Order: sequence, then structure tokens, then C-alpha cells
Amino acid sequence: MDTGRTAMKPTNEDAVEIARVLALWGHIMDDRELDRLGEVLTEDAVWDASAFGLEPAVGLEAVTAVLGAEGHARAHHTTNIVVSDGPGDEVRAQSKGLGVVDGGTVISAVYTDELRHTADGWRISKRVIRVN
Repeated sequence: MDTGRTAMKPTNEDAVEIARVLALWGHIMDDRELDRLGEVLTEDAVWDASAFGLEPAVGLEAVTAVLGAEGHARAHHTTNIVVSDGPGDEVRAQSKGLGVVDGGTVISAVYTDELRHTADGWRISKRVIRVN
């Protein structure tokens, strides 16, 4: 369906900054510095981890509450980042995630992200996580 909106074509510089944001997310989670989530998420971010039985969270405060609950992976690794065009002022990114949970089990996931360029740089506005 043609909405008449022009696609945002990310530059190489955009792709590098987006990869940095996606990697920073893992460091923030691993260091349990959830007060820094605004460095990677928009204020109105949507976090959909329904693949893990969680209700989608909307807004930075709600996402922070979900991510602060017990049971999350102890280590997060973002790999295989692909940045592509998106509608309007957004771009899309898909990446793989490896999470190490208690006992050393590794979980593989796929992150499907929408990112928006803000005054502070690129931020994730929507993340959907699927188990791979």
C-alpha cells in the first residue's frame, strides 16, 4: 500500500551509529544500568517480548519496569546487524541476539527494530523479539 511517504535511506554514518546503539543496549542491560535506557530508546518506545510470555510495554518508564524484572539473560550479545530503509523519518534494523541465562544456557533471538533519529541521535522506537 502506497502511503505517499518517502522512505528514509540510511547513510553509512547512520548505519554505524545505529549499530552502536544496538550494541550499547546490551552493555546497559549487562551492567544493569537501566537508568541509561534513554540512550537507546525513545520516550514512546514499544517493547514487544511476547515471545517470552510478556505483554508489550509502551513508553520508556514501562519498558524499564519490564526490563528490571528478574529472569532476563545475564549477558546480551548483538550480532548480524542489517540496517534498511524505513518509512518517513525511521529506519529498520534486524539483528541476532545471543543471551546467556542462569546455568550457562544460550538463547538465540531475532530483534526487529524501528529506529528514529532524535535530537540526541538514533534511538529504538520499537523492538520486537522472536526466539530463533
